Formats: sequence, structure tokens, C-alpha cells
Amino acid sequence: MHKLRDRYRLYEAQRAMDNAINYDEWLEAATDYEHFSGGHEWRETETSKDYDHQLVRERLDTIRRLRYQDRPDDLMYELRQGLHWNLGNSGNPLLYGVSPLGTKYLIESYLDTVTEALDWIAEQPDSRIRKATKRSFFSDLAQSYGRSALMLSGGATMGLFHVGIVRALYLHDLLPDIMSGSSAGSLVGACVSARTREEAQTLMDPDNLYLDLWGLLSPRDMRRTGGIMDQNKLRRGLSENLPDVTFEEAHALSGISMNITVSPVADNQPARLLNHLTFPHLYMREAVLASCAVPFLFPPVKLATRNLQGKREPYMSSLRWADGSLQSDLPRMRLRRLFNVNHFIVSQTNPHVLPFLTQREPDEAGLMHGAGRLALGAARHQAQLALKFTRNNLPHPLNRLRRHLDHASGILDQDYRGNVTILPSFDMNSYTRVIRNPRIQDVRRMIIQGERATWPKLAMIRHQTVISRTLALCLDKIEKRRVKQHAA
Repeated sequence: MHKLRDRYRLYEAQRAMDNAINYDEWLEAATDYEHFSGGHEWRETETSKDYDHQLVRERLDTIRRLRYQDRPDDLMYELRQGLHWNLGNSGNPLLYGVSPLGTKYLIESYLDTVTEALDWIAEQPDSRIRKATKRSFFSDLAQSYGRSALMLSGGATMGLFHVGIVRALYLHDLLPDIMSGSSAGSLVGACVSARTREEAQTLMDPDNLYLDLWGLLSPRDMRRTGGIMDQNKLRRGLSENLPDVTFEEAHALSGISMNITVSPVADNQPARLLNHLTFPHLYMREAVLASCAVPFLFPPVKLATRNLQGKREPYMSSLRWADGSLQSDLPRMRLRRLFNVNHFIVSQTNPHVLPFLTQREPDEAGLMHGAGRLALGAARHQAQLALKFTRNNLPHPLNRLRRHLDHASGILDQDYRGNVTILPSFDMNSYTRVIRNPRIQDVRRMIIQGERATWPKLAMIRHQTVISRTLALCLDKIEKRRVKQHAA
């Protein structure tokens, strides 16, 4: 009888989590869920086949001992060579599948102990640790440990789901300083990164969004432009939602390094990743417009740059640019090289990708799950081979099809998941509205869906990023102290 009652309470807690209208309501339901599912007891038990608990325990005890023995030099030595992302597979997503509130208490204790030790080292007076030594320690450690990025996929109107994710991360102080976006993701990311963080919060309110972005062209204009949608309407929408700033100016406002993927239409030109380092003087509006120029929907566009006289002019005026998500929806490699990113939070809303992704983790156990992934992988591999064979053997009169085959091959070649992957729960009706102007009730629904999908991931995101965030804060603290002393 008690088991039946607890099972019913577990069901009620899950339903309350699925329908929560704010984080506090979700947290209360999640606490009940952990209680009735036995999640608390599982978290207390250190052992698990999904990570090396002995290694984590050993590192935790060593750092605690050196910290309490007041041995900063030895502590820095141990941290410098032993602090690495995903120690003992402790960041394994499967370790966050039992309780919605977190993972093993041993892992959480290890992370708390490391961050406390880093803060303690940063606060040591110069008489104990020289300024240059301290600065070098944190700089080298931050470089070796890596950083986190938020990647927002394409998805047309479905991209409003991204707003809920950004809102949830912002309100919990977990929004990364590195972001990328393609198509709809570029619009959401640009709107956030082109404002101060305080100003960006007001934009996350659906009442403050300008949503009249879609308009069907007449048949005559379709033939003239090569697209079916009114690009001028989209351009007006961008001007309402996005300040007219360059990538460099946006970074100065928000501190966020926003990255937008675009593809040149010309042959022999690779996709480009636009940001404040690679293209500082390019204007964001045109970059977003190009990233939204999905073939058959919108025609390619020119990019715009600010010249030395401060005036707007075309960038490489002979080139036109289009949506980059077909070749690089999630530009991992470039982010790794430019920003030292090794941890990716992915919000995936691409309509052509969602049917092939599940909420379950790739390594999750289960015969049907494993068989499904095997079959999908085999089908994907065969499709890639067929596309490449067709492309390489096209007769000369059909050469124009080569670009379309390259796009199709690019879609299949990409990896659409991250270390943390956040997926919507859209039904088939969502696909019928993918290129329509949403109603305000639809916007509110998609934003709250984005938040609900993010709340269960917050503990994993917080734990997987806390050390890199602490290193950044310590470096900032040391630099501000140096500047203050120099000014004095």
C-alpha cells in the first residue's frame, strides 16, 4: 500500500514539474520527486559504475588536507597539474539522470572544495604569493581547463524556444560569455549580446519582442528574388529588435562573444564564423540577415562593415552570403580554436534535426534505445555515401545540383548534440507554424517550454561550469586589484 502511494506521489511530482510556471514551483516539485524516487539516498552513496569515485575522493581529500594545513604553494602545485575538466568522468550526463536536483554528493563536495581553494589562493596577500606568480597560476590554469559556450541552432519560429533557455540561464547567473547562433539562433543570440545584461533581461519578456517577421511574397516577387518570403519584412523586424552595432561594439556592451555562422554563395569559399575577433567591424544586423537567408525562403544578402571614416559600406561587395547552419549549425572547431571552448551547451530546434534526436543520452542503457541509435547511424552513413557518390559522378549539365548535394551532405555530417543538450517537446502542429508569425500566446508557451526544459539541466550546467567560472572571476579579481594598486 505504501509503495502504491509513493508511486502515485512520484507521478504527481513529475506532473507538477512538467507543468510548473516558474522555477520555485518546479523546485518544490523536484524536491518531492527526489524524496519519493529515492534520489537523495542515491546521491549519498559514493559508488557508481558511471564515474571513478575513488579518484574523485582521493583528489578531494588531498585538496582539503593542503588547504587546512595552510600550504598554498603545495596546493597550487596540486591544482596546477591535477585540475582537469571531467575528472574521473564526473561530468557524465548519466550521473544527472537519477535526481533532478543534482548528482552524487561526493562530486558536489569536490567541486565546492576546489572553488573554495581557488578563492582562497586568489585572496592570499602578496607577501605569501607574489602577484606575478598568482596571475600566471590562474591564467595558465584557465587556459588548460577550458571554457563553456552556449550554442543556439537554427529553427525559424521554433527558435523562440531559445529565449526561454537564455532567460533561465541568465536568471541563474549561468549564461556563458561565449555564444554562437545560426539562423533563428543568431537572432536570439545577437539580441542578447548587443545589449548590457540588464537591458537584455527586458528583451526576454515576450511583450517587448517585435514578432512580425514573416510575410509571403507574390508569385511575381518570388520569381524576381528567388525566395518565397519578404526579406524586407524580416529586415524591419531586425531593426526593431536589434541595435545597429558592430560585433566589436556588441562585445563592449555585454561582454559576450557572439558568433554567427554564414556561408558565401560563391564557389571555393568556406563558411565563416563572424565575431568580434574575426570580423570586429561588421554590422550584426546584416550578419543575422545572412544567417537567416535559408535557401528557397530568403535570397542571399551582402554583409556591411564600418569603414575607417565610420560609415557603413558593403563588405566584399562581390560576395553574397546565406544561412550557415547547413554547413556549420554548431561551429565547435572554430570555437575551440578561437576561445578555448571545450564544453558545449546546445539548444537544438532545427526542424530537420529534431526527429532524429531524443531526450535520452547517447550512452544510456536500454536494448531498444541502443538498437535505434545503431539503425539510425547506419542509415545516416549510407545516405552520406550515396550523396558523395552522386556529387562526384554528376554529368556536366547537372553541375548546378552540386551545391545542393553539398548542403545535404553537410547536414548529415554534423553532430547536433553537446555536453548538455536541451531539446523542445514540440508536436507536429509546431511544424505547420514554423514560418509563420507567432501569436503572443504561442510565444509565451515556447518561452516557458524553453525554461522548463532548462530547469532540470541547471544542476548539471552549474557543476560542469563552476570551476571555469571561478577561474575567470579570480583572474578578474586579481586584474582589478593590480589596476587599483597601479593607480594608487
